[in-house]
Amino acid sequence: MIDSHCHLGIGEEWKKAGIQPSALLEEAHAVGVEEILTVACGYNDVADLKEMLMYPKVFGAFGIHPENADSFDSAHVNDILDSMPEIVGYGEIGLDYFYSPENRQKQIKVFEKQIEIASERELPIIIHTREAQDDTIQILSAAANGGLLKSGGVLHCFTGSLELAEEGLDKGFYISASGIITFGKATELRATFQQIPTEKLLVETDAPYLAPVPYRGKMNQPAYVVETARRLAEIKNLTLNELNDIVTHNFEQLFLERKK
Repeated sequence: MIDSHCHLGIGEEWKKAGIQPSALLEEAHAVGVEEILTVACGYNDVADLKEMLMYPKVFGAFGIHPENADSFDSAHVNDILDSMPEIVGYGEIGLDYFYSPENRQKQIKVFEKQIEIASERELPIIIHTREAQDDTIQILSAAANGGLLKSGGVLHCFTGSLELAEEGLDKGFYISASGIITFGKATELRATFQQIPTEKLLVETDAPYLAPVPYRGKMNQPAYVVETARRLAEIKNLTLNELNDIVTHNFEQLFLERKK
């Protein structure tokens, strides 16, 4: 089993809670979660990311989150990427108009520039999009037409419409299910995941956020991805073992194969 996107050991939430990443990794391994991608979303997260990459089977991604768009500096980003050649993904990047609609144009410019950087480095991109579907589709379409999406990517923590999922699939992207698919009111989202081909599915926690049922309301952790996988397996009419094999293969295809 994999957790294709979390923020394990990154940021202040873990420190404030007094939780050691090593303890969470032990819990994850105990339930069969063997590969984890932890994601840094700003410059202040880099030291934490470097520390996490010292653990076996913990992989890393870095990018400037849309909420941090005002801090974006391409030279600084490239310096960080140069210092961590083991990074397997670029992100999370994208657009978020829910919290920061006032800097829409800045977010768009930063998103476009980061797609260029990822393309130059042949890194798959990890996309965050919230309340910004139309602009996300437009930017990805332009990038695809410009040949900038050859390394692929993933629409992470997907909560969008079937239209957005189809746009992503059309460009070769994977679609990642988070704990939200276990929520009682997520009927429409579950219906969307029924339509997504299994060869393009991923599962994630986005820990420490969005813990799945039956842990909803608690601090999320990689071990809990099993509950999201269990629900996704039901949606796709698969056994949990079958789904595990599929998403592990998909994760390795997207993030790890190019490193071999």
